[in-house]
Amino acid sequence: MTTQPPADQAEHTEQTRDAYDRLAAVWSATTDDGPWNGLLERPALQALVPAPLDGATVLDAGCGAGAQAAWLLDQGADVIGVDLSPRMVEEAARRCGGRGRFMAADMSRPLPLEPQSLDGVTSSLALHYIEDWSVPLRSFAAALRPGGWAVISLDHPFAPPLASQRGTYFDTELASDSWQKGDVEVTQHFWRRPLSAAFGAFADAGFAVDRIAEPQPSAEALRQFPDELGSIVGVPNFIVYRLWLRD
Repeated sequence: MTTQPPADQAEHTEQTRDAYDRLAAVWSATTDDGPWNGLLERPALQALVPAPLDGATVLDAGCGAGAQAAWLLDQGADVIGVDLSPRMVEEAARRCGGRGRFMAADMSRPLPLEPQSLDGVTSSLALHYIEDWSVPLRSFAAALRPGGWAVISLDHPFAPPLASQRGTYFDTELASDSWQKGDVEVTQHFWRRPLSAAFGAFADAGFAVDRIAEPQPSAEALRQFPDELGSIVGVPNFIVYRLWLRD
């Protein structure tokens, strides 16, 4: 298990890819119906996706094992899923049973997408693995048709500081956290940045923020996971942005 912070984006990308390759086999079983992704973050993201999606072409950027892609497909979208982890891509393609198109891709580099080929983008807890957001956000903007949208979830900048953080809220800082999923434990490194940095990056790429969601556990989620979620009632954890491409 890698615990040392990466020296640069290339090393960070390699560490993140290796961690998610290890997690791929257990991700769906431990995450889809779990307290954090399945019952807290993903419902908030899906609630901000513009409807209807029939006939829309949507990029799922950081598709993981395919839960979000499967939901988009069920809503009638034509889905392109990309993920850094080849094994996650395999899991997503298997889950979606021949629907959608999936490929391994590094979002810290320009994505291989046709200009103005997308109606929308979803990205679930993925951009924080990239220090320089200008690359993925400009990839999204270039691939979106006029009036296109993006719905992006991230760790909330007002969430309680992690033990690894040394700076203040106003610093853009590489933090780390360790997770146990099934029998796989990983330490991941990701960037925390203030709201001003996030909004500035969106604006620089040509996006305007339309809505923000700050999810809290539902009554059903609290019933299922009182120990995990009870302590975060009233505490920010995730944030979801809906962006529109400016004319």
